[in-house]
Amino acid sequence: MELRDILGDSKHVKISPDSTVGDALVSMIENKTDFLLIVRRGPNDSYGMVSRWDIVEGAIADGKDLGATPVLDYARKPLVVMNNLDLDIRWVAKKMANERVSKIAVFDRDDFLGFISDVDLLKAVAKKAAKGAKK
Repeated sequence: MELRDILGDSKHVKISPDSTVGDALVSMIENKTDFLLIVRRGPNDSYGMVSRWDIVEGAIADGKDLGATPVLDYARKPLVVMNNLDLDIRWVAKKMANERVSKIAVFDRDDFLGFISDVDLLKAVAKKAAKGAKK
């Protein structure tokens, strides 16, 4: 099974680096996702990510005004990125383990295709195992 095989259900939601934490939270709710890509300011910048957990444990726990607090204050930058859609998913799992992350941004050149999470990997492996057990 390859990275491309499990990418289909991933969300492609982006947010500007000039957004607030409140903007990010609203976008997550509207798009029914737990994490957003923060786009780069230019070619020499890195992509970032903000998750619902970053907002809960960060901005909300810190008592910040979500409408005034920059999303970059709670973003994770730089992102762990993969761009080889032909990779076997075991290499995706190894990358997650080595980098100690549960989500990886997937790109095809400069096109953001979405995030792959540890849950996506587990679902794909479980589905494959279930098919193998039925044979």
